[in-house]
Amino acid sequence: MTHIFISYSKQDIDFARYLRTLLESSGLRVWIDEERIESGGRWWKIIESNIDVCAAFLVIMSPHAEESDWVEREILRAELKKKPIYPVLLTGDSWSRLANIQYEDFRIGLHAKLSARFIGRLQAHLPASFAKTIEFTIQQGDIRKVEADVVALKHSREFRGADMMVALQLAAVAGIAQTELQPAIGEYAYVETLGAIAAHNVFFYGMGVPRLITYQLIRDLATKTLGVLGEIAPETRHLAMTIHGPNFGLDEVEALLSQFAGYMDALESSEFPSALEKITIVEWNGDRVKRLREALQPHLDEASYAELLKNDWGYRLSISPEGDSSEPDGSAIETAGTQPRTSVYVAMPANDTLDDVFYYGIQSPVHAHGLLCERLDHQTMNEDALTQAKSRIDSAAVVVADLTGADPTVYLQVGYAWGKARPTILILQKGHEARLEGHQCIVYDKIRDIESKIAEALNGLKSEGLI
Repeated sequence: MTHIFISYSKQDIDFARYLRTLLESSGLRVWIDEERIESGGRWWKIIESNIDVCAAFLVIMSPHAEESDWVEREILRAELKKKPIYPVLLTGDSWSRLANIQYEDFRIGLHAKLSARFIGRLQAHLPASFAKTIEFTIQQGDIRKVEADVVALKHSREFRGADMMVALQLAAVAGIAQTELQPAIGEYAYVETLGAIAAHNVFFYGMGVPRLITYQLIRDLATKTLGVLGEIAPETRHLAMTIHGPNFGLDEVEALLSQFAGYMDALESSEFPSALEKITIVEWNGDRVKRLREALQPHLDEASYAELLKNDWGYRLSISPEGDSSEPDGSAIETAGTQPRTSVYVAMPANDTLDDVFYYGIQSPVHAHGLLCERLDHQTMNEDALTQAKSRIDSAAVVVADLTGADPTVYLQVGYAWGKARPTILILQKGHEARLEGHQCIVYDKIRDIESKIAEALNGLKSEGLI
């Protein structure tokens, strides 16, 4: 969705803000450089980008603005890009360099009102329909090899997973220091990749320590990523991100729904790059890609704003100017991340051979009971990971522990769960020894065995009022 660009001198910022309010109240989207303090090349590129994609260019004429190098540079850029220019006279006389353009007289300052004629002239430069469609897909692949305008990642105290791989490649190939990619909480880093990865730019958003990351924060991450890029890189057409949450112990389905809900929050409020055409979630694990698609598809199949793509898995999302993308009542996407839900924490050995046990034997009946299913995803149980595990157990209603293989870290988590008086369901693969005398274990041979027995155990806890 395109916007109106306002060029002004910093001495006239009060009127610039007032003009923006008038324009926005008339239904127009406005971009304005609020700060006027960053003079570096990076900030000028942001201003250039917003001029390049604007529908119309408004310049507030005053003696201060006439002497401003910033305003002059912005006018030259607008002329270069053949943007329609609308001078607004605030103080002083009209400018000779814009004498061939009719100006709007706003010399009464903060008492000025927009005429219907002026609004009509601006609206004439906007598309006939404000409706926009954006393609959303979940694809298997390496985030470093995705040809996108921007790859967006989170930074949470230290590099790990996809953000670590990207940071290492940027350092090795382009000589980009990792310190440039480590924003403080709530801040961001936006860096050209210089060909080190397939995407042209990389965006890092600073988040808190892993154990404090919640579904709501994941939702906020998606919203803020689109919002910030709308300001600094409105020319972004293709945004690629990874799925956030599972590696921090969160339920992968709820994490996905939260992330998607964050995208919708930004799209419905028009806080996204005006040139945006596509959002891709990239995941290297093919099995997870399949699960994520299966989890999201029922919600989008019922959504009036989503249309299934014909040639590939994905959806075309229709975004209306008012943001009324009429989502069906009761959709999990609407409330994802915003409502606290009861969780089951699963302690398992870091063993790929047990993945099917988790996803189909444990997660399936847990989800069927309307509960979140959380675990630390294949991490070495160092001090930081143990802190995360304790945090997840603290917030869980039930703990499920797979004692297969006598992994000491699993036993450690069981002991902590008992110390916290958490109901604990112990399971054990047939042929293995439990090493816990006097405690009943569910022994399983096949996945369907464990699925039915977990469901039975959860039913028992529910009847006791424990979940």
